[in-house]
Amino acid sequence: MASNLEQASEVQRRQEKSEQARQRFLDSIARSTDYDWIMQNIRFGIEYPQQVYLQHGMKRTDEQLRSQLKQTWWKTVEAAKLYPADDDGRQYKLIAWVAGARARGTVPSTTQDAYVADGGKILWKDLPFFEDALENAWADEANLSKEKWTNLNAFASGLAQVTGMDLMQFGLQTIKATLEEPRPLSSGNTESPAGHKSVAELLPAAILWLGRSYSFFKVMLPIIERAIKEGKQPPTGCGSGIAPGELALAGGVTRDGLSLARQHFWRHRLIEIGQQPTQPGSGNEGDRDTTAETAHEWSRRMATWNLNWPIDMKDVPGYEEPIEYKKDGT
Repeated sequence: MASNLEQASEVQRRQEKSEQARQRFLDSIARSTDYDWIMQNIRFGIEYPQQVYLQHGMKRTDEQLRSQLKQTWWKTVEAAKLYPADDDGRQYKLIAWVAGARARGTVPSTTQDAYVADGGKILWKDLPFFEDALENAWADEANLSKEKWTNLNAFASGLAQVTGMDLMQFGLQTIKATLEEPRPLSSGNTESPAGHKSVAELLPAAILWLGRSYSFFKVMLPIIERAIKEGKQPPTGCGSGIAPGELALAGGVTRDGLSLARQHFWRHRLIEIGQQPTQPGSGNEGDRDTTAETAHEWSRRMATWNLNWPIDMKDVPGYEEPIEYKKDGT
């Protein structure tokens, strides 16, 4: 009986210690003076299995490595939420470490074979548990401020752009929430209720994906649409599990995942948003709402995208001839 009580007490003590450590980390990333420490903390988590365990011949269980990886990716995502989207130095240092880890070879497990996590993902090249950390963050979107949501999307879209990783499931979720679901253009002078962010609060994150995914669209959209046209199975990934939102369905988008029709809908939704009257800001100097202007600008940018579209596929739903604007904007 005493032994059971001691075991229960030990489990509780470990849980409390773990929670205290997580809270200390969250507190630290809220203080700008601790940025360097945060970076070193995350870097240590990424490099520890590679350098310490292997160089010193230490044995660790796969469960220990699994726990360490989950903690490291959690820290990485939490830091990404706090680093401003336009702070290229800190954002890209995080991206570089994740990209560098992915570029390594394999790390032996306790059996001296490559460490393989659930789902067959191999360390490091498949970044086991990293996408799990992103999925948890995206599931918490309703509880994130506009700034944290934008920062997080800056990190993920930047990582996809730099490494070529297919993170489009996250990009499509962000763009869908912004452009494919009914929501007010602006929250005005008050905060939107949790889970009901306005277009103005979500648009900066969506624009990051549109801007950084052009090369991905250029490569994958012709491949996807040709496969569909020829009755073949399109490539896996590319956000294939993300269904169109309510507005997109009403606009004629019928297929899950990335499609030319879906991209066509986004551009015309941006045109619609860009035609809305400018909303008042919060009253602070320099805090003018630029949602309509941003939407208008990006609808024009997307109109110029040619995507190197094949001549024999111009009958694909959603195809539009690219527009060349003159220097005066007409």
